[in-house]
Amino acid sequence: MSTVLSVSFQGARKLRRVLKSKSHRYSLNVAQRLLNEAEQYAIDHQLSESVVMMIHGDDDESVFVDQLEFGKHLSYINNLIAVVQHTLSSDLFADYPAAEKKTFLDRLGQQLQTENKVQLATDNASTDQEVHPEEPTSEPTQLDNRSTQKQDSGEHFEKTDPALATAEPETSSAREIIENFIDPVPAKAPDGVTPKPHETKPQRVARERNWRPSAVGIRRCFVVVGVLAACCILFLVGRGALSSVNQPLTYSELIAKKEYLAAAKAYPKKRAAIESKLASVGGEKTLKKFVATYPSDEGKFDLAFKQAKYSQVVGLSTQAKMTILRKTMLAIAYVKTNQLDQAAVLNADLNSSKLTLAIALGYVHTARFDEATALNKTLNNKSLEKVIDTGRIYQQAIEKYQRDADDETKTATERKTAAANVQAFTHQLQTLGE
Repeated sequence: MSTVLSVSFQGARKLRRVLKSKSHRYSLNVAQRLLNEAEQYAIDHQLSESVVMMIHGDDDESVFVDQLEFGKHLSYINNLIAVVQHTLSSDLFADYPAAEKKTFLDRLGQQLQTENKVQLATDNASTDQEVHPEEPTSEPTQLDNRSTQKQDSGEHFEKTDPALATAEPETSSAREIIENFIDPVPAKAPDGVTPKPHETKPQRVARERNWRPSAVGIRRCFVVVGVLAACCILFLVGRGALSSVNQPLTYSELIAKKEYLAAAKAYPKKRAAIESKLASVGGEKTLKKFVATYPSDEGKFDLAFKQAKYSQVVGLSTQAKMTILRKTMLAIAYVKTNQLDQAAVLNADLNSSKLTLAIALGYVHTARFDEATALNKTLNNKSLEKVIDTGRIYQQAIEKYQRDADDETKTATERKTAAANVQAFTHQLQTLGE
């Protein structure tokens, strides 16, 4: 199996500055980057849009289709593998074999890894060219810098004032300040002599030094400050907890918890987006409950398709807003109700190879072999070609036994046997290729 895959996007109107039209094809690496840029652009500009992503094989066959909701703060939306894995794990793909899902995810991961290696090699090559410029130009610059430094330093020494190099003599005021911080040896004054005012100055300084706070006082201050800080923190934490309890859940939180009805009630403008999400990846019971609470033409259309009520799908198609996904649903409903020409008209816009194959099989089941052959020219499917040839043989048998059943010259037993053969081959023809 080839691992060549590409990605295209359809229906991007608001995000057309990031995602191009459906005529463009991108590698998986580029598509994954576009997903991230589109989601960030939608969030920054407060946009909300549904875009259909299609993964194509090397033969341009659509091997995967999903509807992405940008601007919804979905955690997986900016990662290609996470998007595919999320969709494959939904109820919509519950009937698909697990081995096929794993094979497709492995194939997707292998090609992404290969493209990343090629991109990494290209980036490394461009980085090496930027890191190694021409070396000879650096030496003269270094020499110039050294000479400049020498000149600057010489000028600095020449401009130094000699008078500043000589230390200033210690003044008496400075000496007095130093002596004030040294405990003087008390000199005994002579009896009857009154000390002069300047001789009592060291004692006054000593008394001032005794006013310094003790270690116990400092510790008490720290304890008081710590208690106040703890009270402030407790107040802020308690206030934040109360505000978080009283604050309602956001739209993204409600969707993450699968509280779809609560999200629709709290955010009425998001109801259409919630219903589209349930139609794409939700279960039948969940969608039915949502549509019963918040009815809409689109919800009734999507629910009828999930319930395989294809006649109702066709009838509701004139009322519901038709997206790319709903057009695909309608085309399938046309096939299931044998309205093959209408399905072919829709598929001209959808351009789905799987839908083309389904329409061609429908033509075979109704013995319209020429139309089936014409469609197979675009598919070039060997298996379908064999089915068409087998269907022609069955149809010839049906026509032969129908003539025998209508022939009055034959016995009753022969006519009864021929009618039974008509019924048997008709059933084989209508289930051929399934």
